[in-house]
Amino acid sequence: MPETDSSFRRPDLLRLDYDTYRALPAVANSDLSRLRDALEGRAPRPQSSSNEGALGFGTAFHTALLEPDDYVAGQPGLNDTLVWWLVEGVKLNSQLNRLLEEGIPEASVLFTEPTTDTLCKLRADLIVDRPDQPFTVIDFKTTMARDADQFLWQCSAYDYDRQAAFYTDALHAERFLLVGVQKVEPFGVFSIEVSEQMLAEGRSKYQRLLRLLKAPATAPAYRAEAVQAAVDALGLSEEE
Repeated sequence: MPETDSSFRRPDLLRLDYDTYRALPAVANSDLSRLRDALEGRAPRPQSSSNEGALGFGTAFHTALLEPDDYVAGQPGLNDTLVWWLVEGVKLNSQLNRLLEEGIPEASVLFTEPTTDTLCKLRADLIVDRPDQPFTVIDFKTTMARDADQFLWQCSAYDYDRQAAFYTDALHAERFLLVGVQKVEPFGVFSIEVSEQMLAEGRSKYQRLLRLLKAPATAPAYRAEAVQAAVDALGLSEEE
């Protein structure tokens, strides 16, 4: 994490619904994933609002865990019993349960990334900001990982390290926890405190993509068209 500047003021935590957050004209970590996909030759990801189509399992789990009053049971194709089973599994962990009780869920943040001067945004699962504790960001992931070691591998392979660095740097967080929740038996919960090495690797990833967003013409020639299309699709290109 960058050295703490005594003059630094953390950006405000905003309470926005998901569709309002998505409409903010700023770069999110998910936008960087779309740019990465273009750079690596993967198929473009569909963009959808929170109320389009059947509710995804991960979204349902996050709602039940973080905003239970907003949970709507009986959605097509959704196993409500399993969702709440996973929630209870998280809460059986005394440390995580305490963080859930003390934290601020689903806070949105707008900030300018300083190395590229890019307006960015994030939406954190949970933020704990208490005077007697390190400023902590927690992100929950449903996973098919068979154990904690495989989940740790996924953190790098799925670019969770990039998300951790993106959020940590924006908020000058002192601690970032990635929590993997198995959605199949034995329904384990893996809590990983992101290391400085993981943050450094993730920081390199997000800064590289932000530089590419600013200058898509620097992409390799064989990916230039796809990268430019991804940048155009984000609707964030700077006017000449």
